[in-house]
Parts: sequence; C-alpha cells; structure tokens
Amino acid sequence: MRSAQFIVTTFLLLAISSQSFADTPFETEKIKLNRRSTRPFGFNLYAFGPIGGIGATADIFISPKFAFEAGAGYRDWDLNHAFTAGIRYHFFGKTFLNFTPYTGVYVAFHYNGNDLQNNSVYIPLGLHKIKKNGFCWSAEIAWQRNTFFSNDLTGGFRIGYRFKTKKEEKLIN
Repeated sequence: MRSAQFIVTTFLLLAISSQSFADTPFETEKIKLNRRSTRPFGFNLYAFGPIGGIGATADIFISPKFAFEAGAGYRDWDLNHAFTAGIRYHFFGKTFLNFTPYTGVYVAFHYNGNDLQNNSVYIPLGLHKIKKNGFCWSAEIAWQRNTFFSNDLTGGFRIGYRFKTKKEEKLIN
C-alpha cells in the first residue's frame, strides 16, 4: 500500500511541477542544447536526392520540428539544370538530441529551354546530424516518382554548415 501511495504522490508532484516547466531555467537550457533552434539556417551540398544529380541547397528550421529547403543543381552529367523545394519533419525535433530521424516531401523541376517542368516527387526517410561547430550531414533513402527514370527507391546525401542567428547567439551567451 505504501508503494502505491508513493507512486501516486510522485506522479502528482511531477504533474504539478510540469505546469510551470516552460518558465524554468531548465527549459532555457533545453533550447540552448537544441541545435535546430540555435542554428536554424544552413547551406548544403547535395548528391542524388530529389534532383538526381548534384546541387546546393539552403534550408531553414521554421520550428525545431519543421525545415523548409530549396536548391538548384544539375540532374545529369549533361549539366541540365534542376531545382528542388521541400519540407522535412524531424521526429525528435523539439528534444536536445542533435541526431534525429526525419521524413519529408520534395518536388523537383527541370528547365527544358522554354519553361520549368515538374519531373519528380521525392519522399525521403533519413537521419540528420548537427555537430557543435555547425557542420551537419544527412543520409536518406526515398521513394521517388520521376519522369526520367523508373519510379523506385533511391536516396541522397548532404553535407553542410548551419549558422547561428543573432537572436540565438544572445540566448546562448
């Protein structure tokens, strides 16, 4: 009976203390440790992925769980131009973990000489890592519907650097 009372009391105390959790110094520490909050903007070099070739992208975390990414590159070795845009959802984005799994949806376009044409829908499942110094990388596998080659599993890899914002620099210091 005493152990049941202890467990109930512990849960009640945790419930009461969690009501004011957002205003505690620990919550500020969590934000400092979350590199998606402290380094929201980044540039990447991308191999394969939604474009299919090589490219450069810029991405920004609009919240610790959601990132928007846009980029340009070449879809093949004939140097045909391609462009991509998409959004990623990081499953553990609001935690202090700096290694998170994600999924997303991307579209890719190519320039055919006259106008832009959609050529790909890309749905990745990947892992993203942000190091303390701002270096980041991610690897992914994806299902892709593409007009230039068979609809199948594919993947991509990106390496890049994430920048601190002035607002976040004040939070850290």
